[in-house]
Amino acid sequence: MKYFIIINFTKDISRIDLIGILLGHLIFGIALTQLLDWTWLENLMTKEDKIKMLNRYGWRDLLFDGAFISVLLGLIFVLISIFL
Repeated sequence: MKYFIIINFTKDISRIDLIGILLGHLIFGIALTQLLDWTWLENLMTKEDKIKMLNRYGWRDLLFDGAFISVLLGLIFVLISIFL
């Protein structure tokens, strides 16, 4: 039984393929963001609720957000290092 199927996949993919996949996903994400109608987000909360939420946002929330982004970037770099 093969434990890491991704290792066999990395033998078949080149650097150009990986760069193309990453750029394609980035372009698709930007295009989809521009095409979708995001005006419904304004109606989710009242202005007072938004102000209350932003006033309660503290350093712990900021720390959690930074940790989450760091883990996400770490996973992306691990995937890139596997394929390159």
